[in-house]
Amino acid sequence: MVRFTLFGIPVEIQPWFWLSAALFGGLSGVRTPEDMKYTLVFMFASTVSILVHEFGHALTGRRLAGGQPNIVLWAFGGLAYNRGARFTRSQDFWMTFMGPGAGFLLFGLVALALVISFGAKDAGALIGGSLLGIPPVLSEGTYDFFANHIPLRWLIHGFLWVNFWWGMINLLPVLPLDGGQIAELYIRPQSKVFQICIGTAAAMALVGALWMKSLYVAVLFGYLAYRNYQSLENLHGRRR
Repeated sequence: MVRFTLFGIPVEIQPWFWLSAALFGGLSGVRTPEDMKYTLVFMFASTVSILVHEFGHALTGRRLAGGQPNIVLWAFGGLAYNRGARFTRSQDFWMTFMGPGAGFLLFGLVALALVISFGAKDAGALIGGSLLGIPPVLSEGTYDFFANHIPLRWLIHGFLWVNFWWGMINLLPVLPLDGGQIAELYIRPQSKVFQICIGTAAAMALVGALWMKSLYVAVLFGYLAYRNYQSLENLHGRRR
């Protein structure tokens, strides 16, 4: 367990977070010391990126409605909550959205640094390669630079991949993800929210299993589909 305070906000990182970050970084496929180095670099990028995401929630919430924000990183992600804060619907939207928003901002800063350092063409190739898994075609100078700085290439990949895709996934209408919480603000009745969440999560579980070949994604969204199904059943039970 790791605990610290940053910007006046208590942060707790639980052991399960490190395990999930390692698994997502390829721990199950580690065969060589080089594989292990990549996993560790990806874990670092994931930790920083998810902290930025949660601080986006926490700092925005404190700015809009006060209270005492707290951040917890646990398995499959994190949680930011503001004790004593009372949000209007508009404030709740912005507090929720600024988690992914902070990640997109970090993504943009990394992309801008690449453009400044290597030019737009090579930066575009690096960004596309990181997001889509396409081997980038680079100029000779940029290729030679990253051939001699492989951990830096891994770190850039981690920051680009996590901040873009984590933000996009978090905006899906699946509770308890940010997109699901935003859907709750505007969609009525509650049963419709759960139905949308179940369908979206089930579809993502299939995408994870069949297209991405990712057991992590398939299990995560399968669990979220089941969790939302249980919430829907409990809602129907209360109404009988």
